[in-house]
Amino acid sequence: MQLKSQEHYELIANFDRAFKGCRLDKEPKDLWLKGIVYQDGHVNALFDAFRKGYALHKSIANLETAQ
Repeated sequence: MQLKSQEHYELIANFDRAFKGCRLDKEPKDLWLKGIVYQDGHVNALFDAFRKGYALHKSIANLETAQ
């Protein structure tokens, strides 16, 4: 998934809905390329795990459809 792509923005929106009780202030988009999306470091770590889980699920789904 490319940063700043529509898929990435949808992932952020899904994360924001799932973790709406957290501080969801975002960093400037130029920092996103370094993996820093949220100003709160703990929230950013949660988002990194969320993004990696999404990527794993997508990879497994692609393997299943290839068979």
